[in-house]
Amino acid sequence: MDRARKRGREQYAAVVNQVNNVPDVYGVKKRALEKRIRHDVEHHSDNDEFGDDLHDTIISDTIATAQYLIDKMSFTEKAKHTETVMKLPRVCFLHQIYSVLSDNTAVDRELQEAIDLGTWRKFYVLGSLEDEFAIMNTSDYISMIRDAKREFTEEKNDNSKRATITTDLFDRFEEFALDGKHNDVSVSQKSKDFPFNDKEISCLIHYGLLLPHAQKTDIYRFAIRRQGIFMSHYLKSRVEILRILKKRSTHDILEKQLAAKKLRSIFRYEFILHDLVGSGRAEL
Repeated sequence: MDRARKRGREQYAAVVNQVNNVPDVYGVKKRALEKRIRHDVEHHSDNDEFGDDLHDTIISDTIATAQYLIDKMSFTEKAKHTETVMKLPRVCFLHQIYSVLSDNTAVDRELQEAIDLGTWRKFYVLGSLEDEFAIMNTSDYISMIRDAKREFTEEKNDNSKRATITTDLFDRFEEFALDGKHNDVSVSQKSKDFPFNDKEISCLIHYGLLLPHAQKTDIYRFAIRRQGIFMSHYLKSRVEILRILKKRSTHDILEKQLAAKKLRSIFRYEFILHDLVGSGRAEL
């Protein structure tokens, strides 16, 4: 089992090392990355020395890429240490992974497997299109729920009007959200096991854990806290790079030229390039 864990970490490291320089203008490095991933997966699949434990331990290409986008490619080094960024959610978008891994069907399948296992979550985010889902590691999601609980506790001490609601609400919400039956992006209030009353729903919305569906009554989406601030910076970063492309007569730019520009974004330019390419707003 220890050897299986070690092999899983090695595979993750291989993906991390290869994805570091993606995207590139002509897609050469991207294709090399995909080739390396396929080789590693085939190699491990053919190796029966570690049995089923190995397959349970290996990180899929999709999850390795998502984790790397979040850990290493999201915020600039300067922004990482600011109070604003430290409070922002640790997420990436599904279409960003599409920009790295060409087999979208495999990406969807591997992500769903991780969701079914309870290790990752998928979310709709305000300001994005209906099919532009954000994904988050479940451990980060749990931390987010508990952060909302801490904030509630601090505010409750100064607000007697919230006396009818206790911190138990957040514990019950965590248990509800992590139940395997509720791993979709939304939940119906009419569901038999939906345990929250109207006051509790309002509280969960206030603390950024639920989001009312815009068109469907009694449907609530599991939400990401501080998504408004995140998307405000994200969309500004997207517009900033698109404007650079539009101002050029050829409407394109070498990646090294873009890297040399002093952007105002709190995000690394690579993170936004993966967004633009994966969503079809730009091409490599």
